[in-house]
Amino acid sequence: MSLLRTISLYFLLFFLLWGCAVDKRPDHYVSAISVSSSLAAHASTLPQHRELQIALKHRNLIISETGEVLPINQSVCQSQLIYRVTQGAFPQYVGKHQDLLSGFYLDVARVNNDWLVVDTDNDFAQVQSKTPSQLTLNTLLLALKPRLMSRDVIIIRPEPELTRSNLKQLIDSIKAQLPKHPLQFVVADKYVAQVEKSGFKAVSDSPGKSHLYLAPTQLTSDARKRILMSVDSFNVAEPIAIVVDTQPLMACMQANKSAVPAPTQKIIAPPLKVNAVLLANVLPSNGDFNRLDEQQRLLSSGQYLTIDNLQQSYPLSHQVDSNRCRKLKPGDEFYRYCLDRQQDGDTAVTTQKYIMKKQQK
Repeated sequence: MSLLRTISLYFLLFFLLWGCAVDKRPDHYVSAISVSSSLAAHASTLPQHRELQIALKHRNLIISETGEVLPINQSVCQSQLIYRVTQGAFPQYVGKHQDLLSGFYLDVARVNNDWLVVDTDNDFAQVQSKTPSQLTLNTLLLALKPRLMSRDVIIIRPEPELTRSNLKQLIDSIKAQLPKHPLQFVVADKYVAQVEKSGFKAVSDSPGKSHLYLAPTQLTSDARKRILMSVDSFNVAEPIAIVVDTQPLMACMQANKSAVPAPTQKIIAPPLKVNAVLLANVLPSNGDFNRLDEQQRLLSSGQYLTIDNLQQSYPLSHQVDSNRCRKLKPGDEFYRYCLDRQQDGDTAVTTQKYIMKKQQK
């Protein structure tokens, strides 16, 4: 009996070891999940942008198909980005903006019984009469709808002087056109309750603790057209969303001074080919990455343009030194050798064929 049990155990052990030794992997491995590139949806995939795209990615930036440099996503701005719509033409990246934008903002005014989308200031103080360039709200929403993402928030700000009946008519009209999108309305305090009873979020046009509110004009800029603020439990106001239009990168860099990391290349020493890729690697964090042609001309003099259009000097570790022998004195042992090698570096190299003739004596 004990012999039979021993043999049975040996057989069991054999089969266990044999099972572990069998390669159960399929002949052709197929990934359990699809893995895609981490490149942002609004980034260019054009071949001519490939090298620059790689360099910009290290700086939290991308280049779009139209050549505009943009934040790689809105999280680097430490605030949501909302695009302000004033006309029926949109930037190329609108429609594949899920990494860059959280939604759209529209200022509207009632003119001759029509709601028009207007281009006005933060105080809504300058509203022109109806012109051919201004679109009705319905027309513009029809143009925008095919480009909307499912989670896009639509923020509507009607002119301050309106009646409750006009506000109700506006809310009902937009709700009918955009039934699946979250809507917000920027209104005076006296209309906040009406908006919320309609089932939508209200944004007050004046500071308050209980609601989101529109920041005063002095906090805005040419790039940050509107700022939506909230007050936290410590009574500290902080931006929740920034409304942008033509300068999203500048708005992002103004909102977060650390949006663009430090340069990835620390030292520039000639001879180097100065191109957009090099500039993407060496421009300081406050540089203007949308003016690379101008930055290329300034680089040789150790200057660059900031995002605020100021001309500044590169940090010493970034400056181009056209004379690498500068630190040596004429009496130093390697001074003459350094000059010879520098001259060698400046010598033109050609691959063309030349005929050399022996000089007659």
